[in-house]
Amino acid sequence: MNRRSVLSVFAYAAVAFQFSVLALADEASTTKRFEHAKASEPQLIAFVKNMPKGADLHNHVSGAVYGETRLDAAIKSDLFFDPTTCNFSREQTPGSVPAKELLTNNALAAKYLDTTSMRSWRSANESGHDHFFDTFYHMSVPLSLSDSLTEVLSRAKAQNVQYMELMANPVPSDAMNAALADPPNVDDLEKALAQMQTRFPAMIAAAKTNMDSLDSQLSDLVGTKAPITGVAGPINFRYIFSVSRTVANPNFFAQMACGLALVQADKRVVSVNILAPEDDTMARTNFDTQMRIIDFLWNRMGKPDLTLHAGELTLAISPVEVMRSRIRKTIEIGHARRIGHGVSIAWEDNLPGLLAEMKQKRIAIEICLTSNDSILGISGNRHPFSLYQEAGIPMILNTDDEGVSRGNLTMEFVRAIRTYNLSYNDVKLLARNSIEYSFLPGASLYVNGDYLKLVPELADVRNPGWTPSARCMELMNASDKLTEEVTLERAFVEFEK
Repeated sequence: MNRRSVLSVFAYAAVAFQFSVLALADEASTTKRFEHAKASEPQLIAFVKNMPKGADLHNHVSGAVYGETRLDAAIKSDLFFDPTTCNFSREQTPGSVPAKELLTNNALAAKYLDTTSMRSWRSANESGHDHFFDTFYHMSVPLSLSDSLTEVLSRAKAQNVQYMELMANPVPSDAMNAALADPPNVDDLEKALAQMQTRFPAMIAAAKTNMDSLDSQLSDLVGTKAPITGVAGPINFRYIFSVSRTVANPNFFAQMACGLALVQADKRVVSVNILAPEDDTMARTNFDTQMRIIDFLWNRMGKPDLTLHAGELTLAISPVEVMRSRIRKTIEIGHARRIGHGVSIAWEDNLPGLLAEMKQKRIAIEICLTSNDSILGISGNRHPFSLYQEAGIPMILNTDDEGVSRGNLTMEFVRAIRTYNLSYNDVKLLARNSIEYSFLPGASLYVNGDYLKLVPELADVRNPGWTPSARCMELMNASDKLTEEVTLERAFVEFEK
């Protein structure tokens, strides 16, 4: 059996007629503990850290690694640190010092960590937007994807996060460079796709080999069952292929085509996303063409699930005209099933109509409270969290770039709870949303997305003494999503005991 043993992990003896009463009583008791924990941040951290949180669906692996990890890697590799550029190199240059000197020189270590994160950023001295995106120019320490994923997955596992969709390209750099070399002219999109299709086989083969290797390595390093891109262990993940929105249109087409080809070829790659500053001049001027490219490729390459950054904008960095249609176009032309950030939603034309469309299409919003605050200066009642909540738009809490932001998913929940006075049921809704709106394949545990209505065969999965029948196991074997949702429900049962 290639699914979690729900029976061995979660089941415990209980009298049948007590099931419903106990479940309700346990949730009521946990609600009281939750309300008590809200009295102070340390109490709330302790509560949330142990609480099942479902998934983190918006996580850039390159920005999720902490600066201390890169510093340790630089010391281990005998690199040299340049205090002027705050970068490491293999060769010593005038003014640079051995990386190991940062172990004893606290001022240099602090300078590096401050430069590569929001650790000591102060708004009076520098734009949070500029400082945040500048950090990526100082991540010069070679760090393998395996090492990066190990840190991110291990951190999530320790906080009872069970699933992640990670923005990390699994194609080795040489194979990726070969596929993207001499990008096609995009005046004729059909011809451009035909040109790219000749490059897909070699790229896909290299990615499959790399993912097979990572599956084995990561399972051992994280301490879980193989494959870690399955659903057998306490933490697992899938890849989201990342495409830069700040490149020329031919390059954008080539990247997007490669990403969609991987989604078609390997279920471990569940989606494609576009990243980089949304207010960048090239991103702004090429946006409509980029949406047209996505629309063309999406229709010809299997119509996959897409999550796209959109609306990570404010008046401080963007003309209002851009924000009047950014999210709508990303949904209607770019076919996004999830929107990353969506901060500028209030500026959209016909906002009631857009919200109604999002609700009808079940478009989820990936909320990233900490990064929205540090990058855009948007927090509290300036953030559209409450707007989405009142409109019934499904929301998911995410970390975005937890290494740069110096955070984690626990703190995203803590921040949301304290800022918006969330109830325990609100928190469970966010956790359930994260699996329901994931891009895991298969049928859902819930009927039409209603968390009060479970599929008949699993209607009693929230009862303390539930054990899976043969039919339940059959359904779980047929659906990764249902398996993860059962796991989450059983985790809440255990947490509320």
